Amino acid sequence: MELRLPHRWSDLTLGELQVMMTSENQLERISICTGQSVDKLRTMPQKLMEAAGAHIDELLTKETARFEKVVEMDGKRFGFVPDWDAFTAGEWIDLENHLEDFWKNAHKVMAVLFREVTYELGEAYEVKKYTAKEDASIFEEMPADLVSGTLLFFWTTRNELLHSMKYSLLEAAEAAIQSAKNGGGITSSTPSQAKTSSRWTRLLNSLFKSSSNISAI
Repeated sequence: MELRLPHRWSDLTLGELQVMMTSENQLERISICTGQSVDKLRTMPQKLMEAAGAHIDELLTKETARFEKVVEMDGKRFGFVPDWDAFTAGEWIDLENHLEDFWKNAHKVMAVLFREVTYELGEAYEVKKYTAKEDASIFEEMPADLVSGTLLFFWTTRNELLHSMKYSLLEAAEAAIQSAKNGGGITSSTPSQAKTSSRWTRLLNSLFKSSSNISAI
């Protein structure tokens, strides 16, 4: 009696990862990877189930990652959000809410981060505006290595993003001080930029904390 199990991290999909990361039922974890129903698995030898469970546990420690700005799924091309400065209030709110329970909502997180491409020329592309009505279920089929690659992208760019924001805030503070010295008062852009920086910091820290169940690459 044999079971077909995934052999590489890239063989897994985000939907399968979500079950494996959230379910404490070993048969459910094996079921999502093999396509066999839990009822069917219950009739199989215990030693086979133990071996399958051990294989899955080991597979989860062999993470690989690749980041692509444009990915194709369900016959459509989706682009990673190219301009964070254009993020809307709705995108911020939904992303923060989804990150409160990352593995339950990981496909929804990806649906915010990746949008259907409307224009593409070389490496340049544009994506659809966020509507909160996107079909997030498409991203359940996203390869696991692309998911980990996206999270890794956030991790490796964290310092760069925060440094950029701090530098921008420093410039704004200097301008405000100079304006005050000249009798012009404090400019209104300073608290707005500070609020944006704080939100970025919270968002990034939430994403890193949420992805802590993925092993270090």
